[in-house]
Amino acid sequence: MSTSNASGLSKTDWLCLSFLSGIGPSRLSRLYTYLSQLDHHASTDDAESFSLFSNEELNGSSSSETITYDLLIALKWPEITARQAMDYFSNGILTKEQETKRDESLAWLAEADHHLVLQDGEHYPKALKEITVAPAFLYVEGNRDTLALPKIGIVGARKCTRYGRDATFQFAEQLSARGVCVVSGGAMGVDTAAHQGALYNKTTPTIAVMGTGLFHRYPHHNREMFEEILEQGGALISEYPLSTSPRPHLFPPRNRIISGLSMGVLVSEASIKSGSLISASYAIQQNREVFALPGRLIDPKSEGCHQLLRQGATLVRNVDDILAECSELPSVSVTKSANVTKSTKSSTANKNSKKPSSENRNQRTESTPILASNQLHALPESTSDNAKAVIAIMEQEAQPMDFDALIRQSKMDAGLMMQVLMELELYGCVENREGLYCRC
Repeated sequence: MSTSNASGLSKTDWLCLSFLSGIGPSRLSRLYTYLSQLDHHASTDDAESFSLFSNEELNGSSSSETITYDLLIALKWPEITARQAMDYFSNGILTKEQETKRDESLAWLAEADHHLVLQDGEHYPKALKEITVAPAFLYVEGNRDTLALPKIGIVGARKCTRYGRDATFQFAEQLSARGVCVVSGGAMGVDTAAHQGALYNKTTPTIAVMGTGLFHRYPHHNREMFEEILEQGGALISEYPLSTSPRPHLFPPRNRIISGLSMGVLVSEASIKSGSLISASYAIQQNREVFALPGRLIDPKSEGCHQLLRQGATLVRNVDDILAECSELPSVSVTKSANVTKSTKSSTANKNSKKPSSENRNQRTESTPILASNQLHALPESTSDNAKAVIAIMEQEAQPMDFDALIRQSKMDAGLMMQVLMELELYGCVENREGLYCRC
């Protein structure tokens, strides 16, 4: 891969650096920022301000020649990482494991809709460059043009209530109808509801910021949703090497990317100790708007949102409350699929034909308040024990479930599950939303 960025290193160089022992996004970002500033100052004859470099080093040297062990130590790289970096720059030396990761990454990048977006690349979001620790590069699977859309982040509890899930779904659906790209983390609970709401509308693509490498789409339960995100012209993005497996400490840092990409972050449901408040904290640091959805006073899942409201977050009742605070967001509805650049499968098109027209749907979306009706249909006394068991599972999960997930949880066979779902649909207690069964 050729050198085409202000840092002076090729995409392959950055890939290899990201595989070094002890490396991480913050250290890569620090080096990228320094080299980019060096390039800028060298081009404006202001290089004297860079004390780490002598004038001889600045004149006629490539970035790989300029990088020294002392420089990397000055940039707070661990000694072992700095030594490995110098072995790579001096002799192209990598360990077998690092060579494998490099070859796997280059093969992945050779495939369609697989991208490595460097900070100085045309597709790297301008808003993301502004944050304190901007990723040196992003792995992007899908439509990278989606990164240029106006965006709102939505975060919340993994184990959300039905209220939180339904409110999130409706907010995301209505934001998508107004041309806003919903950004979330792909996790269970609120994240899932946010992506599903955006997907249900089929107007504006959605972005999932992964806390793993893109070889590991986590959680596995959402693998079909991730595929649908790609089919509808959205993107999966990550700052971690492709083969990075799920690890708890990797998820909090990705929240800064969710807020960094967005003009504002909506926290739809969160306890006092929820990780979603990390996203809100990042948003405040990054000078982004923070929105919070109020809940019941006695509900622990809403305590985090209420705390944010006391601290000055914007209370939201509908989508207009968000649009009013973010002047750059579109203020009118957009035509269905106007921003989706990838065509969906014919089966998806057939599903569209059963839904209201885009004009009528958008009119309904704008005039319908969030959660106008939140009452669950009571189960009739004649409901079978199997149906009661399925309802109990759905209420415990507190989010839409597909047919296979219901079978796994209930241990019922497929034939019996079809009968149970038909029974519940006839009672009006369950609704099938394009393959996802929802308690209603």
